[in-house]
Amino acid sequence: MNRFALSRVTVFVGAFGSGKTELALNFAIRLANAGSGTGGGAGDGAPRAVLADIDILKPMFRSRELSAQLAAMGVRVVSSAPTYEMADVPALSPAIYGAIEDKSVPLVMDVGGDDDGARALGRFRSHLERAGYDMLYVVNTLRPFSSEPEEIITMLRAVESASRLSCTALVSNTNLGAASTTEEARTGLDTVRHVSGKVGIPVRFFTVSRGAAQSFPESVRRISLDSGIPEFVIDRLVLPPWERLREE
Repeated sequence: MNRFALSRVTVFVGAFGSGKTELALNFAIRLANAGSGTGGGAGDGAPRAVLADIDILKPMFRSRELSAQLAAMGVRVVSSAPTYEMADVPALSPAIYGAIEDKSVPLVMDVGGDDDGARALGRFRSHLERAGYDMLYVVNTLRPFSSEPEEIITMLRAVESASRLSCTALVSNTNLGAASTTEEARTGLDTVRHVSGKVGIPVRFFTVSRGAAQSFPESVRRISLDSGIPEFVIDRLVLPPWERLREE
C-alpha cells in the first residue's frame, strides 16, 4: 500500500456533490499505475486495480460510464448486473463480492451520496469487515449543507448508521471544479481539520487539481507543510453533459 491507501479495500463515502466519483477514479488509476496488485502488467490484460461503482442514485457522473477508458489504464470497473448496466435501479453485480474477497488486487468503492447512497454499501458489510477496509469520508465545504462542522458531522454519522460501517479517515476535497484555486483547498482543509478534532477521525489528505498544483506549486507545498497533511493531485475526468457536448 502507500500513504494514501492503508488497506487493500478503500471506500469513498460522503454527501451529494462532494466529488467522491472524481476522487475514486483518480485513486483507482493511481493504484493501477503503482502496480499495487499482483495481477500482472497492462500488456497481459489483467487489471491492476478494481473500481466498484455502487452509486445507484445518481443519473450523471458515474464511474461505470468510463469503463472502457479505465480498462486501458489497468482499472476494471464492476457495477450493476449486466442486464441493468444503464439503469438506475439497485441491481448490483455479484462480481462486487468477488472483488472484495480477491486479495490479489486493490479495490476502490465509489458509493452514492448521503445516507441514502450509503445504504447500498450496507449489504456488503460482513464481507468488508472480514476483508478489512478503509472508509474515507469526502468533504467539499463549498457544497450545500457541508460548509459548517456541525453539518458535516451530522451527515458523517448518518452515513455510518446507514452503512453500518465506520469511517476511518476524512478527505478534504473542497473545490469549485475548473475554477478552483489553492485558497479553497486551504480554507476547506481548515474546516475538515476542525471536524477531525471533534470526531477523532484523522484527515488522510487534501485534494488539489492538477492545474492548481502546476500553477501554484509553492502554495500547495505550504498548505501541506503547515498542516502536516499530504496533498493528492487529481485530474478532471468526469465532465458534465454540457461540457462533453462542447468537446465533441
